[in-house]
Amino acid sequence: MAEFGKGGIFRDKKAVKLLKLFSIIAIFIIISSFITLSYQKCAAQTSSSYIVMYQPGRQVLAGSGQDVRLPMASTTKIVTAIVTLENSKLDDVVTIPKEAVGIEGSSVYLREGERFTVEELLHALMLQSGNDAAAALALYVGKNMDNFVKMMNDYAASLHLENTHFCNPHGLHDDMHYTSAYDLACLTCAAMDNASFAKIVATKKFDVPATEYRSARTWCNKNKMLAMYPGACGVKTGYTTKSGRCLVSSAVRDGMPLVCVVLNHYGMWQDSMDYMDAAFAKYCAVRGAGDGEALYSLPDGTGIGVRGGLDFAVEKECVSELNYEIVPAEGHSLPLKTGSEIGNLNVFAGNRLLFSSALYTMNDITSKSALYAAENYRGEVRVKYGSKAEQIYCKQRDGVQEGSR
Repeated sequence: MAEFGKGGIFRDKKAVKLLKLFSIIAIFIIISSFITLSYQKCAAQTSSSYIVMYQPGRQVLAGSGQDVRLPMASTTKIVTAIVTLENSKLDDVVTIPKEAVGIEGSSVYLREGERFTVEELLHALMLQSGNDAAAALALYVGKNMDNFVKMMNDYAASLHLENTHFCNPHGLHDDMHYTSAYDLACLTCAAMDNASFAKIVATKKFDVPATEYRSARTWCNKNKMLAMYPGACGVKTGYTTKSGRCLVSSAVRDGMPLVCVVLNHYGMWQDSMDYMDAAFAKYCAVRGAGDGEALYSLPDGTGIGVRGGLDFAVEKECVSELNYEIVPAEGHSLPLKTGSEIGNLNVFAGNRLLFSSALYTMNDITSKSALYAAENYRGEVRVKYGSKAEQIYCKQRDGVQEGSR
């Protein structure tokens, strides 16, 4: 019996060990599954993206994940600033309301009853990233927060952007507050067209006069690109724990203005510099007629212009391949009034479309021969890039009317 008992005890101990082993394996599998699910959830929330855009034509030069909807933190303030600029005057005086005081996150510590100009608050917004300044401007311009947020969303809609939605003017996290790298680049390009906006975001330091509540002080720009990157001229940093590190940069070299957006890039400074360096090395700006200037003239002196001007970026090695076509519009009747569109100008590098915009008459056209000449121009179009000049020629393509050269 003793031997049997010993064997039974031995077998029981072995079973316990096996049971413990199986339990450990089961726990490991459960934990691994939980970690995997958590990682997948985290990965979905922490995607990153970037884009480099040629500012004048909103032309995408490089990017990854550029249409993915992501939180953008304080880069939101780019739109807060441009909506404010388009709906107020710089010398308007704003009295800080109670609702704008003590907003969480970055702050310039505004006090209820303090008075600032819109220009001063815009510097607080874009240099110091003051959430309280964002709230103060929103309440001043929009009369209430909901109305100002609607103005922000309307502004994005006016640019035909589909992956942007705002819930507040400062960028504090909300699951329904998002943009994409492409949309944010377009919003920034539009904002940079405003001279006051461009001046503010390029400012490194701004002296603030004393108020009845505090002595004079200086607001310094948090955007390190202005000091670190040659040619940098803006624009805005952003960070929350949900968005990660975000940066919108603008820089000009050799007359070529670029906008770079990185969303959720831990190394946002270096990444942005690397992306723009690559674009500056690869591309050059090509310009023909400016907005309101004649691209070519008819024998009777009538000028033909390009909507928005002829302005695009091209790989430096492809400049010699540039050519153009004119695609006439249909249904014209004479006389054709000044400003009427006569067709489209398309510019190619080889067979790759680089630029397309409407052509319009800068004078009245009253004769069929003049209209025919306008629609069938086959002469040289002069463009400039860097310090050089080039004449590009019309290349006959399917669907383009025959005409004298």
